[in-house]
Amino acid sequence: MTLPVLNTQPSEARVARAQYALLGCVFLGLFTEVLLSPFYPQFFRKVFGIDDFAYTGWYIFICRLTVVLCSPLWGLLSRRFDPKRLLFFGQAGTAVFTAMMATADTAGAFLAFTVLLLLFKSSYMLIYPLMVSLSGNGSNAATASKFHAVYHLAIILSTLAGARMMTMENPLSLFYLAAAVDVVQLGLCVWALRGFGSREKEEQPEGEKPSGGLRRWSGFLIVLGSVFFTLTVANNLIRPFFTQYSQETFGLGAGALSLLFLIPNAMAVAAMPLIKRLCVPEKLTNVYVLGVAVMAGGLYLQGEADSLALLVLGRLMYGLFLAITMASLDVLLFQHSSGPHLSFHYSVMVSCQNMGELASPLLASALVAGAGLAVPFVSSAAICILNLALFVFLLRGRAAALNRS
Repeated sequence: MTLPVLNTQPSEARVARAQYALLGCVFLGLFTEVLLSPFYPQFFRKVFGIDDFAYTGWYIFICRLTVVLCSPLWGLLSRRFDPKRLLFFGQAGTAVFTAMMATADTAGAFLAFTVLLLLFKSSYMLIYPLMVSLSGNGSNAATASKFHAVYHLAIILSTLAGARMMTMENPLSLFYLAAAVDVVQLGLCVWALRGFGSREKEEQPEGEKPSGGLRRWSGFLIVLGSVFFTLTVANNLIRPFFTQYSQETFGLGAGALSLLFLIPNAMAVAAMPLIKRLCVPEKLTNVYVLGVAVMAGGLYLQGEADSLALLVLGRLMYGLFLAITMASLDVLLFQHSSGPHLSFHYSVMVSCQNMGELASPLLASALVAGAGLAVPFVSSAAICILNLALFVFLLRGRAAALNRS
């Protein structure tokens, strides 16, 4: 089978320009996506008169499920078509249906347009593999550090801006602005990636050889997906009730709660130079094991904190090493995947992460209802230990087998 990949040996200036353009798309795409997410209950109440919190949960569930199903489809398409052209197509569709969301006059229409939007916006998962393809395998750690810094910076700024958006008389008009941003992203990518054509390549990437090698690769991918899934659950399990827990335990106001909530994202941005230095192949195992262990300690400390200082310390520990461990997994995947298979393999990991984001709020609600607001923290720490066991006893050996093959 002949498969398209990006041309190689572009000038350093052109590669840098394309990298920054793609990072800009990561920032703008996530900024517009996250802008209203903390305020969906207020949004549905103000725009559609829906007071039932269950509807917000249903809406988020449908969104996550759509991404779980659609991300691998874009990955599969990338094995046959030029990934950058698929991204252009996805960006164009995203702009159209983002604008359509502004015209929704019922909650049902808004949900339908959201599903169609996410069908196209799931193509944005192609950006990260494109960045890796442009930079080359020797720069995986540097690429991961930039990606995670921009990703978390977008979350911080969009969360701070989202509260102001809810003061608008007609919040739906915000989606026209978001659609314009999508058009800007499309133009930016077309400009920056022009000349990075596709060529045909028949060789199989390392780690994906026929027969036994393919079986080893499949086992590696399944276990790596399980590691991504459990780490995502551990991360997201504490999010739904964090502000309520902090408010009831320490009596904090809205401003302090927002700052506490965003500490892990701020630490992820601060971790950028550490990721670049630590997330290299020869250090990955030790860095990941240490990182997850510190994360578990930070999560447990948050759940057992009897002072605000201990809560802040737990947030700092957890946030710093969350970014480092996630980047370590990314580099591990990119180390063993290349060429036309890279986007598909990454899309599978994105689906595993979204399955974790899908399951964690349901699990968090059950834990809080049965045992109290502090239990998700302790449970997340326990899931980190499970994640560590998967990595040490299953994933590490499979990665070593791929290196030998």
